[in-house]
Amino acid sequence: MAKKSLILFLVSFFSITSFGYSQRLTLNLGEVTLLKALKVLKKEAQVDFFYSDDELDVNRKVLVKFENTDLLQIVSTLVGEQYNVKINKDNIVLISPSQKLSSPKQDITLTGHIQDENGLPLPGASIIVKGSGKGTITDINGNFKLIVPKSASLIISFIGYKTQEVTVAGKTNLTIAMQADVSELEEVVITGVVERNKESFTGAVRTFSGTDLKQLGNQNVIQSLKSLDPSMAVLENTEFGSNPNVLPNIEVRGKTSVASASLRDEFGADPNQPLFILDGFETDLRTIVDLDMNRVASITILKDASSTALYGAKAANGVIVIETKRPEPGKMDINYTADFRVEAPDLSDYNLMNAAEKLEFERLSGKYTYYSIDPAYQLELDELYFSRLKLVREGVDTYWLHEPLQTGFTNGHSLYLNGGENAIQYGIGLNYRDVSGVMKGSGRETWGGNVDLIYRKNKVKFYNKLYVSGSDADESPYGSFADFARANPYFKKRNAEGGLDRYLEYANVSGAEHYYVPNPLYNASLKNKNNTQSFNVQNNLQAEWKPSNHIRVQGGLQLNKSVTTQETFSPPERTQYDDVDVLERGQYGNIRTEKFSYRANVTLSYARIFAEKHQFTANLRADIEENSNERLTVIAVGFPNGTNGNPAFAYNYQPNASPGTARSLYRRNNLLASVNYVYDQRFLFDATYRLDGSTAFGSNKKYFSFWAVGAGWNLHNEFELEGVDLLKLRANIGSTGNQNFGSVSSVSVYSYDQSSNIFGQGTYLSTLANPDLEWQNTVTTSIGADIAIFNRRVSATLNAYQKKTDPLVIVLDLPSSTGVSGYSTNAGFMDVKGVEAIIRVSPIYQLEKRIIWTLGLNASSIKSEYGGFNNKLEGLNKDQEISQSLLRFKDGYSPDDIWAVKSMGIDPGTGREVFLRADGQATFEYDPSDVTVVGNTRPEVEGVISSNLTYKSFTLGVNLRFRYGGDLFNQPLYNKVENISRENVALNQDRRALYDRWQNPGDIAQFKAISLTTETPISSRFVQKENTLIGESINIGYQLTNHGWVKRLGVKALRVNVYMNDIFHESSVIAERGISYPFSRAVSLSINATF
Repeated sequence: MAKKSLILFLVSFFSITSFGYSQRLTLNLGEVTLLKALKVLKKEAQVDFFYSDDELDVNRKVLVKFENTDLLQIVSTLVGEQYNVKINKDNIVLISPSQKLSSPKQDITLTGHIQDENGLPLPGASIIVKGSGKGTITDINGNFKLIVPKSASLIISFIGYKTQEVTVAGKTNLTIAMQADVSELEEVVITGVVERNKESFTGAVRTFSGTDLKQLGNQNVIQSLKSLDPSMAVLENTEFGSNPNVLPNIEVRGKTSVASASLRDEFGADPNQPLFILDGFETDLRTIVDLDMNRVASITILKDASSTALYGAKAANGVIVIETKRPEPGKMDINYTADFRVEAPDLSDYNLMNAAEKLEFERLSGKYTYYSIDPAYQLELDELYFSRLKLVREGVDTYWLHEPLQTGFTNGHSLYLNGGENAIQYGIGLNYRDVSGVMKGSGRETWGGNVDLIYRKNKVKFYNKLYVSGSDADESPYGSFADFARANPYFKKRNAEGGLDRYLEYANVSGAEHYYVPNPLYNASLKNKNNTQSFNVQNNLQAEWKPSNHIRVQGGLQLNKSVTTQETFSPPERTQYDDVDVLERGQYGNIRTEKFSYRANVTLSYARIFAEKHQFTANLRADIEENSNERLTVIAVGFPNGTNGNPAFAYNYQPNASPGTARSLYRRNNLLASVNYVYDQRFLFDATYRLDGSTAFGSNKKYFSFWAVGAGWNLHNEFELEGVDLLKLRANIGSTGNQNFGSVSSVSVYSYDQSSNIFGQGTYLSTLANPDLEWQNTVTTSIGADIAIFNRRVSATLNAYQKKTDPLVIVLDLPSSTGVSGYSTNAGFMDVKGVEAIIRVSPIYQLEKRIIWTLGLNASSIKSEYGGFNNKLEGLNKDQEISQSLLRFKDGYSPDDIWAVKSMGIDPGTGREVFLRADGQATFEYDPSDVTVVGNTRPEVEGVISSNLTYKSFTLGVNLRFRYGGDLFNQPLYNKVENISRENVALNQDRRALYDRWQNPGDIAQFKAISLTTETPISSRFVQKENTLIGESINIGYQLTNHGWVKRLGVKALRVNVYMNDIFHESSVIAERGISYPFSRAVSLSINATF
């Protein structure tokens, strides 16, 4: 070192240090090493640098962002005031220590240790001397050594943790504990098993903070998450719309199982639904939907084999990992959030007839024409027609759709208190939410409380979370919204006295028809009941022991108990019981479900860095779990008029039935091993192996193994790529399974025959066992790239994948001679291929001024195909044909295909439909054997376009969802324009049934003759191409932090957000949405304060 210092002194002494140099440069490299910055300066300014490696740390990070700045000023800023910077006549820039700042009287040697909030060392943490740029990083044990001024301030930073500023104040040794920062969670992968640096991970994952979710809305976690990642799709429920009590249908990267209700038992979930992990333990979709959004710290979507193989037999549909907020040490903080939401029913897709149109439609349909030789019958029909015509001409035109609807209002409140010291931290949370739906009387009330405790001493840490939650849900007493959409507008809602009659009209046509038209408002006014209440207690205990800096042992235990009770009551006064025996009028139902589960795990982790370049991590984990479910169903019938549903007043059980029970017991265990190796932060390798045991499949197939291997290459650490902040390539392959459908019987089950004969009571085979049923196995291959350039102002993530599930689990009906239905077996495979793109561009990025504008695009495209059935499911396809289902199970075709007979349109001469036979010939005769693929419901491309602007304390976000290229079988078009039977002509229909149907020879019409009331077969005429644009989320927010009046109130931070969700829905197809419960448009307000 003395020799280098002497050479530097001599070069400096014999140089002309007063040499003028006024070159000015503009550079924007972002955060790079000092060495890279000097290399760029050398190239741009055509100079050389001379310094001592022992005196200047060129590996530390510096921020390079200069505009029209003098070269020497740039260098001085980069190296810090501890160094003198000069340039000689040979264009050599000399960097030497400042004698003043190097004086031993002012500098001290500081040693320190950086650890996380759990006391574990943080290797690679950055320590910078404030104002100088001088600094270092911690070694593999989290230790550092640095020469600093006695009064220096240190800036300590590490990915995923809050940056801290610490004053040295003459101390020679410091221990600093870092705190997790959820705002930087995009750099950390939280799998629910282990946490990893995203840069060293080979899997396809996306992590979002709770703040990200609340920027999109305040309804629930799922509704916000669907806007953030293209792999996650929430399928539109056109039947139940915005009903707050109906769970969404969710897919991550498409389907892996046959979508069939018969595939799962009473306690199973959607077989294509992802796995949910909450605070390290499995949970269900209802818990996630009801979860208080304000408790969420982070949420991670695991998509491919490298990331999901950790969960083996349950992860084929992807995994969604949610971490709630944990207590933080320090003075007690109080965080309160108030959420309000107003919803208006969206009826824009309804296109119903008015009173005059409806009556004319009935006349043209032949409703008032009776084909009989007796003219008296026709006279009575004429009287019926003219009595209704009289009402129309009197101005009766009732709009029934508004009757069961209201403006929905939601109010929610969330309170969280946390504090403590390093040894003990605590958190107490309370939340309440009352959702009033857009149908009168419908709603969902949820409440919850949680107590969080963290205790750490020396190398041991305990973390316990206790949850208590409940819900109270009501369905609307008005029943199905479809009843009001079908009501005729030429009827008055109330009688002359303002009361509600049981029937809107009663007419008797001799020898022909009896017209009883029930009043839907009368049935709604009775003491109807459909209420579901739930109560849940859950405790998660996690313990951790760290015997050394490289070894960690963790264990977890979850206990969960839930009770759900559903009560329904249909009063005997309802019009539907008018033709029922008096002792069977009215019905009471009670379904009580109890669930208990426990889960336990233990994990051994080893992590070490060798020779500063080899990073090795290994994990060994074992899990056991048991789920016990029991359901009791009681249905009683026959009630006296005026009763309120007390089952004590019931006359009997449901005819030919008795109380029913269902029990299930699932047990599972598994052993997991995973390793990760990183070389010099350039080359990455992951490997996972998991052996799963389960009672969900055949008793001869109790265990199955799953695996994954992945590799990655950080090219930005391999080459000096100008302007490139991140360039990572990754690929992986592996296998996972699916157990959502519950349990399949491995033992044949017999039931008692409730009848008896002279030989006594007998038994019959109710469930046939399949002890050789194989596990579903999904092999996923995935490749991807992560790119960020220009100081991360432009970033992109590109993924392509293939998922092949082989074999599938199928439920078949055996021949009737066996007396058994619902036999589970293996058949065929499903192959899914897809691509995803996530692109972000920031045209404006002035971070220091907090002015940022970012445009984003999330897009995905998925194709799927069946194979390997080999005609094994022809019986099932025949059942689909008989039931006029649009689905088939055939090799080479997609589960999203629409199957129907091709149509050539309506014959202008006759008004009848012309079909295209399989041999290419036109015919009037419908033949089910001509059914073929006429469309596919999966959009060619689906995604979200976003724009997010931050201007100081103000934020504005817009998220628009688009779907392009999918096909839709327009069910309302099929049922309310055609396929209208003589009986259904009496119900209100779509306007197109009057204006767009064939009436006279020569008419060019899309729909068959208006006078035809025969059944319409399913054909391609009702399949339409759908392109959609939805206003999914619009958000305006403002942060009030430094305002004087806020501080005077004792508020540390105050934020206000206003949201508009699903504010518009534009589609190329006109089709009623929300058949039984309407969709809604919502405006919300969220106020968050920290005290």
